[in-house]
This record gives sequence, C-alpha cells and structure tokens, in this order.
Amino acid sequence: MKTNFVLTSAAAVLLSVAGADALEFRPFVGATMGLEGALYSGSAKTMERTNRIDLPTDFFAFGIETGVRAGDYNDIYNGGITLSATKSTYSSVQEKYADHRIASSDLFNISATYDNFIRISGDKENRIDLVLGAGVGTMAYHIDPVVASSETKWSFAPELKAGMDFELTKNFTLSANIRALMPTRPHYEFDVTYIVGGGVKYMF
Repeated sequence: MKTNFVLTSAAAVLLSVAGADALEFRPFVGATMGLEGALYSGSAKTMERTNRIDLPTDFFAFGIETGVRAGDYNDIYNGGITLSATKSTYSSVQEKYADHRIASSDLFNISATYDNFIRISGDKENRIDLVLGAGVGTMAYHIDPVVASSETKWSFAPELKAGMDFELTKNFTLSANIRALMPTRPHYEFDVTYIVGGGVKYMF
C-alpha cells in the first residue's frame, strides 16, 4: 500500500512536469553504494540498556535508482524525479562487553524524491551540479534473532537529500550525496537513518 502511494505520487509529479513546454527530458538509471548510519529512538536505547546488548549503528548499503531530469542542458537550474531502492548488508546485534552475536539486522528502503539541480561549474564543458532533494518513501527494519523468529517492521519515511553531480560525459555522471530518512511510525526503533555515499548514473 505504501509502495503504491510512493509510486503514484512520483507519477503525478512526472505528468505535471511533462506538461511544461520547451523542456529537455533525460531518463537515467544508476547504481549506488555507501555507508548507512542509524540514530536509535529513546525506546530502542532503553531496550539496549535493559537487555545489555549493543545494537549496530553502521551498515554497508547498495541500491539502484532510475528517474528523469528535465530542463535545458545549458540552464543553471534543472529539475527531476528520482526513484530509488536501497538495501543494507546484515550487521550483528551483540551482547554488551562480549563478542557473542544474538541477532542480525538489516535495513531496506524505497523512495521518490524531487531533485533540484543547480549548476555551479560556470562555462566549463561538463556540468557540476549542487543537488538538493526531498520526497517520500518507506523503510523496513528486519531483525533475525539466533533463537527466535525473524521480524520486519515497516514505516513511512520522508527523505531529504543533498549532494553533488559530476558529469564525466554526456551519458555518464558520478554522484556523491547524503540522504536522511526519517521514519514516522510510533515506537519505531529509529529516529533517523542516513546514507553517505554515491553512485554512477547512465543518462539516456
């Protein structure tokens, strides 16, 4: 249900943008990777102290993205829509002061953002853009205990993004950014998760 909401919202924005005149549209696909950090909620920290465990705060994240960029190539400002899916590797939940794993956990999210591309490279041949974006998404926290059944909790999670795009050629662009995901579900394990990384995009 939440996934359909995200995709429907993104499609509505794309249709609105498509109605504008004299715009150049450049679809793209890409792959991303980075480090994902977690800021736990107060209830999660209390549970951590009570049970004398250490919850993981760092994950390796990888993902895919697709979307479209709109605007004249030579304009300072372009806009665009990005749809992304990101998955982390498993990290261990361990007993405090002991190297004993009691569970594994990982994170997954999908999102749709509207991105603002602001050219800062002047009259150089290749564009360098400041990228600022915001949107909506959903994230899942999965935990797999050693001696109990696994559990997955979903939450609606708005997203903020800031970064840079470096055009290598007319078809290939390197990205570096930080993305912050803010789950809204009550009593969720996280207040914020953030991904510091980047990727490569192929522009059609």
